[in-house]
Amino acid sequence: MKRKAVILIGLIAVLIILFIVYLTSPGRLAKVEIVEKYYPHFSDGKAVGFKTNKVISVSKTDEGSNCAMKFNNGETLEIDCDRYLTYKIGETVYITTEGNHVKEIRRKR
Repeated sequence: MKRKAVILIGLIAVLIILFIVYLTSPGRLAKVEIVEKYYPHFSDGKAVGFKTNKVISVSKTDEGSNCAMKFNNGETLEIDCDRYLTYKIGETVYITTEGNHVKEIRRKR
């Protein structure tokens, strides 16, 4: 009987720890809508909005400057231009972020 109680308490403790790690992890999925896409403007660390022509600053890479996307949650995050080119303005997507960069973006959960 004591053995079962100890195992049960241990499993509950592990479950609580996993739940806390899940809640505090930065890489959780967020469901957002793409509001604007920004493409590099020459190689000057600037990107220009596709719809609005608004100019924003982005970080430079070996290939030039990054692209960026603005989402309906108010965030404007940098993305890999080549990898995420097929996503459209107005599309609802799931994103995982790391700092001010999109780590992963996908259409389905």
